[in-house]
Amino acid sequence: MNKIWLGVILYVLLCGLFPRFLQASPRQPDEAALLAEIVPSNCHFSGHFSQQKKIQGVPVPLTSIGDFYYSCDLGLVWHTQTPFNEAILYVNSSNNFRADADGVLTQLTGTTRYIMSNFFVRLLKGDTSYFIDEFVVSQGERSKMVTLRPESEYIRKGLDAIVVSKTIDQTNEVSLNIEVLDATGQRTTVLINAIEHYDIDGKRAAYEQCEVHYSDTPWCQVLRSPPRY
Repeated sequence: MNKIWLGVILYVLLCGLFPRFLQASPRQPDEAALLAEIVPSNCHFSGHFSQQKKIQGVPVPLTSIGDFYYSCDLGLVWHTQTPFNEAILYVNSSNNFRADADGVLTQLTGTTRYIMSNFFVRLLKGDTSYFIDEFVVSQGERSKMVTLRPESEYIRKGLDAIVVSKTIDQTNEVSLNIEVLDATGQRTTVLINAIEHYDIDGKRAAYEQCEVHYSDTPWCQVLRSPPRY
């Protein structure tokens, strides 16, 4: 028997005995499709949030609640109501502030600025290309759940993973759950719900909608004209 026929017979035997090794692996959803399922579909919206942070040695999680307004044309107001009253005002990486209960503005620094610039605002904006470039994106435990692990070895020293999941209830209300696990094992969870979308065209309309929510503060003016502050 020549070598050609021996090779054919061997191939047939392998197909019969070990078909699972010769079949193509199931097609996995690509990263862009996974991210499209969880990022917001609208560029202007408001809502409420609750945040819990579990710290080793502290028996009860630290909890805060508040509301927010986001517009691609204007920026983000992230307003904490309890346990203290303050707001984060984010326009871009160069113009971002913390407003305390007395209205005093200070520039964001450190971890807060990094998270806002490199994750949170990009998530609200739906910047899928950024996450594809900077993170390993994989399917979570269920549909509309995505796990993000940083590509950078430097970032992995502080951040282990971010899990983002989206749920839609029977009334068609959307909730977004964001779970951040740092390299020390501490876990922070943010739940965004009561989301309301707005049909807005342009920065002026975005500012006017912001004023509907925060007319008793200068926050929307800060977003509109940050150099003045």
